Amino acid sequence: MDILKLIIDGSSFQSVLKEIIIEEGLDPWNINISSLADSLLNYLAQLKEINFRIPARFILVSSILLRLKSESLIEEEKEERELETINIDGLDILEPPIKRIPTRNITFDELVQALEKVMNFKEKKEKIKLNREERIKELQKIFEINIEDYVDKVFREISKTNRTSFYELTSNFNNLETARYFIALLHLANQQRITIKQEKLFEDFYIFLR
Repeated sequence: MDILKLIIDGSSFQSVLKEIIIEEGLDPWNINISSLADSLLNYLAQLKEINFRIPARFILVSSILLRLKSESLIEEEKEERELETINIDGLDILEPPIKRIPTRNITFDELVQALEKVMNFKEKKEKIKLNREERIKELQKIFEINIEDYVDKVFREISKTNRTSFYELTSNFNNLETARYFIALLHLANQQRITIKQEKLFEDFYIFLR
């Protein structure tokens, strides 16, 4: 099977690694990480030469395999140890580069399992990053207003009743508008134009004209 076509067509990294193992004649029950890493990089290099976009997941997988290759070479330089059975469930996987994916005596299924854990972790981290960026953008929108105009607007609304609560004032607002009102109230309180009282922490607070 054409491995380059698999990558270009958007096949999963599991399928591509499986085909590389078959193509290179590697033992799926005792994968040589160094050979697998070199083979994958060779295919990615060919894609680069013909100006094809390399999917991000394959760049991530190749970086992980390269890290494992370097770790296995370091281990071999230190000493030759008896091969052990690897317990994948006990792996402490953080993020690439990873400390404890086994570097030798590993089956194809175990390798895929470990890589999937890393990929899932990476995806979750990216989602957290995107959510954080969205929250920052929302906060930036809060300040994209003329705060003095908002202060006057809120003061006029409070003046109609002399006394209100924050919930009554903002019950029909979205989060962004509620935040803007809250900032305006802080300015009014600082200007001593209103008094704010709260009986219990985290509960609704009351607003009085001075």
